[in-house]
Amino acid sequence: MAGLQPEQPKAVILGPYNGGLAVARTLIRRGVSVTALSGPADAFTTRTRGAKGEVLPPLDDAREQWLERLRAEGDCVVLTGSDAVSELLARERDQLPRVRSFETLDDAHLPLMSKAEMNGIADRTGVRRPRGFTVSTFAELEGAAAELTYPAILKPTLSHLWRGLFGDDRVILADSSDELVDAGREPIEAGLELIVGEYVPGGDDAVEEAILVRDAEGRFPVAIGCRKIRQFPAGFGAASLCETAPIPESMELAKRLLDEAGYVGVAGVETKLHAETGEAYLLEVNVRIPTQWGLGDAAGADSSWRLYATLAGIPVDPEQPPVRADVKLVFPELELRAAVRRMRNRNGEGPGLFARLRSWRGAGDMGIFDWRDPGPVIERTRTAAAVRLKRKKQPK
Repeated sequence: MAGLQPEQPKAVILGPYNGGLAVARTLIRRGVSVTALSGPADAFTTRTRGAKGEVLPPLDDAREQWLERLRAEGDCVVLTGSDAVSELLARERDQLPRVRSFETLDDAHLPLMSKAEMNGIADRTGVRRPRGFTVSTFAELEGAAAELTYPAILKPTLSHLWRGLFGDDRVILADSSDELVDAGREPIEAGLELIVGEYVPGGDDAVEEAILVRDAEGRFPVAIGCRKIRQFPAGFGAASLCETAPIPESMELAKRLLDEAGYVGVAGVETKLHAETGEAYLLEVNVRIPTQWGLGDAAGADSSWRLYATLAGIPVDPEQPPVRADVKLVFPELELRAAVRRMRNRNGEGPGLFARLRSWRGAGDMGIFDWRDPGPVIERTRTAAAVRLKRKKQPK
C-alpha cells in the first residue's frame, strides 16, 4: 500500500453500507487512511481490510455519541452511505467545525431528501414527475385518495423514518381508494408524512439512476448512467442487479434538478421510463453514496477517487474517464432474499435462484463479496447465522 501523502486527508465513512464499502475499498488501495464507523445494522462494513473500523450504537439512540466520535477524528473528509447519517451531518454541521462533508457545503441536502420538497424543486425547473399529494393527516389522505386514478402508490416523504418502523417495503401499490386509505392508516397514526400519487407503469428494467457528484462550481466530476435489471422488493426497491448504460434523458433531468437545488455532493437520482410514452419521470433523490456506487469503479470511471478528491480539494482531470457500458453490479444479499421470497410464495415475481446465479456471470462488482477483502462477507454471514439461531431458541 502506498504511504499516506500530506495532501490526502483521512477519510471517514459513516454508515457505509454497500456503496460506502465500495468507496472504502478503493480509497484504501489508493493509499488513503480510512475509518469506517457504522451502527449495528451494517457492522460488517467495519471489517473491510485496511480500514479502522468501529461499531457505534444505533444512531437514533446515540446522536451525541456519533457526533463526539466524529469530532475526535479531527481534520478529515466525511462521506456517508446512510440517509439518517446524511441528515445528522446536515442538521448538526455547526457542531463539526473541523469536518469536511458535502452536507456543510450547501443547503440542499435536507430539501432533496424530503420527497415533498424535492417535488417542489422539480416543479420549479420543469422536471417531469408523477402527479401526487403530500399528506400528514387521515383527512388529507382520504381527500387525496378521491382525486387519484388507480393504480396509485403510497410512500413516505422520508424513507429512513419508514424503514425504522415498517421495514424495506416502503412503497405500496393500491388498486382502489379504499385500499390506499387502509394502507396509509398505520403510517399516519405513527406520525409519518406520506406521498400518494400516480403510478408510472413499467417493469423494474424501466428504472434508471443517474449517479453523480456535483462540485461547488456546478461541474460533474462523476456522472454514471445505471439501468436496473432487478430490484428488491420487486417493483419498488433497491437495485439487486443493475448495469451501466447511457441514459441521456434521465441524466439531463438529474443534472437540471441538482443545478436548480444548488446541490453539492454525491447523489443518486432515480427515474422511471413510462411504459407507454417512454418519457422519464423523477422518482427520488438519494443524497448519499448510492447502493450501486461500485459500478463506476468497475466500469473504469475511477469514481471513488474522484468523489473523495472533489471533497478533499485534490485536483482531478476535468474529463471523467470513459464509462464502459453493460458492466453489471450484483447486490447478492438482495438477490438471495428475493429468491427466498419467491420460494416461499410460488406465485412470487422474478426468476428462481439458479436463474439468478446464471445472470450474475461476468459481473464487474459483487457488492459485499470481494475475494481480496473477505472480512465483510464473513462478518455478515456470522451475524446472520447468530440472528437465526437466536430466533430458533426463542419460545413459541
